[in-house]
Amino acid sequence: MNIDFLKQLQRILRLKDLEAWDVAMNGKDCRIIIVDEGRPSRDEDFPWLKDGIGEDKRENHITTHVFSSTSLEKSEERMLYHIAEHLTDHVALAHCHVTVLFQQEDDYDRGLHHSA
Repeated sequence: MNIDFLKQLQRILRLKDLEAWDVAMNGKDCRIIIVDEGRPSRDEDFPWLKDGIGEDKRENHITTHVFSSTSLEKSEERMLYHIAEHLTDHVALAHCHVTVLFQQEDDYDRGLHHSA
Protein backbone atom coordinates (compact mmCIF):
# COMPACT_ATOMS: atom_id res chain seq x y z
CA MET A 1 0.00 0.00 0.00
CA ASN A 2 1.55 3.26 -1.13
CA ILE A 3 0.46 6.85 -0.64
CA ASP A 4 1.68 9.64 -2.89
CA PHE A 5 2.03 12.26 -0.18
CA LEU A 6 2.06 15.11 -2.68
CA LYS A 7 -1.25 14.08 -4.28
CA GLN A 8 -3.09 11.94 -1.76
CA LEU A 9 -2.42 13.81 1.49
CA GLN A 10 -3.56 17.42 1.56
CA ARG A 11 -4.00 19.80 4.46
CA ILE A 12 -7.40 21.44 4.07
CA LEU A 13 -7.53 23.50 7.25
CA ARG A 14 -5.02 24.97 9.68
CA LEU A 15 -6.03 26.93 12.74
CA LYS A 16 -4.24 27.59 16.02
CA ASP A 17 -5.67 24.50 17.76
CA LEU A 18 -6.95 22.40 14.84
CA GLU A 19 -5.68 20.93 11.58
CA ALA A 20 -7.57 18.85 9.03
CA TRP A 21 -6.02 16.64 6.35
CA ASP A 22 -7.65 14.67 3.55
CA VAL A 23 -6.11 11.32 2.65
CA ALA A 24 -6.97 9.13 -0.35
CA MET A 25 -5.90 5.54 0.12
CA ASN A 26 -6.89 2.41 -1.81
CA GLY A 27 -9.84 4.27 -3.32
CA LYS A 28 -11.10 5.28 0.13
CA ASP A 29 -11.45 8.85 1.33
CA CYS A 30 -10.34 9.66 4.85
CA ARG A 31 -10.00 12.80 6.93
CA ILE A 32 -7.55 13.27 9.78
CA ILE A 33 -8.47 16.00 12.24
CA ILE A 34 -5.93 16.98 14.87
CA VAL A 35 -7.27 18.90 17.88
CA ASP A 36 -5.06 20.51 20.49
CA GLU A 37 -7.33 20.18 23.52
CA GLY A 38 -5.43 22.86 25.45
CA ARG A 39 -5.73 20.93 28.71
CA PRO A 40 -3.96 18.14 30.57
CA SER A 41 -4.60 14.50 29.66
CA ARG A 42 -7.43 12.80 31.55
CA ASP A 43 -8.29 9.16 32.13
CA GLU A 44 -11.30 9.41 29.79
CA ASP A 45 -8.95 10.31 26.91
CA PHE A 46 -7.85 6.66 26.98
CA PRO A 47 -11.08 4.61 26.97
CA TRP A 48 -9.20 1.42 26.05
CA LEU A 49 -7.21 1.53 29.32
CA LYS A 50 -9.24 -0.20 32.02
CA ASP A 51 -7.69 1.78 34.87
CA GLY A 52 -7.09 5.01 32.96
CA ILE A 53 -3.70 6.55 32.40
CA GLY A 54 -2.78 6.78 36.07
CA GLU A 55 -0.04 9.12 37.19
CA ASP A 56 1.45 9.66 33.72
CA LYS A 57 -0.78 12.65 32.89
CA ARG A 58 0.86 15.30 30.76
CA GLU A 59 0.23 19.02 30.67
CA ASN A 60 -1.37 18.99 27.22
CA HIS A 61 -3.54 16.57 25.27
CA ILE A 62 -3.96 16.22 21.51
CA THR A 63 -6.78 14.14 20.03
CA THR A 64 -6.46 12.92 16.48
CA HIS A 65 -9.72 11.83 14.86
CA VAL A 66 -9.48 9.67 11.76
CA PHE A 67 -12.73 9.60 9.79
CA SER A 68 -13.26 7.24 6.88
CA SER A 69 -16.12 7.10 4.41
CA THR A 70 -16.12 3.28 4.46
CA SER A 71 -14.83 0.57 6.76
CA LEU A 72 -11.07 0.18 6.87
CA GLU A 73 -8.92 -2.91 6.86
CA LYS A 74 -6.47 -3.30 9.77
CA SER A 75 -3.53 -2.55 7.45
CA GLU A 76 -5.22 0.70 6.37
CA GLU A 77 -5.86 1.67 9.99
CA ARG A 78 -2.20 1.03 10.78
CA MET A 79 -1.10 3.19 7.85
CA LEU A 80 -3.43 6.03 8.89
CA TYR A 81 -2.26 5.69 12.50
CA HIS A 82 1.35 6.12 11.34
CA ILE A 83 0.40 9.13 9.22
CA ALA A 84 -1.40 10.71 12.19
CA GLU A 85 1.58 9.93 14.39
CA HIS A 86 3.91 11.58 11.88
CA LEU A 87 1.70 14.69 11.68
CA THR A 88 1.83 15.11 15.47
CA ASP A 89 5.48 14.14 16.07
CA HIS A 90 6.61 17.76 16.28
CA VAL A 91 4.28 18.45 19.23
CA ALA A 92 4.14 15.06 20.90
CA LEU A 93 7.09 15.66 23.13
CA ALA A 94 7.37 14.96 26.85
CA HIS A 95 4.64 17.51 27.64
CA CYS A 96 1.92 16.04 25.36
CA HIS A 97 -0.12 12.89 25.05
CA VAL A 98 -1.69 12.07 21.70
CA THR A 99 -4.62 9.71 21.16
CA VAL A 100 -5.78 8.51 17.75
CA LEU A 101 -9.46 7.61 17.40
CA PHE A 102 -11.07 6.00 14.33
CA GLN A 103 -14.65 6.56 13.20
CA GLN A 104 -16.59 5.75 10.04
CA GLU A 105 -18.47 8.86 8.88
CA ASP A 106 -20.05 9.39 5.46
CA ASP A 107 -20.48 13.15 5.93
CA TYR A 108 -17.05 14.76 6.29
CA ASP A 109 -18.49 18.16 7.15
CA ARG A 110 -20.31 16.53 10.05
CA GLY A 111 -17.03 14.90 11.06
CA LEU A 112 -15.27 18.24 10.99
CA HIS A 113 -17.91 19.85 13.23
CA HIS A 114 -18.06 16.78 15.52
CA SER A 115 -14.43 17.00 16.53
CA ALA A 116 -14.11 20.74 16.92
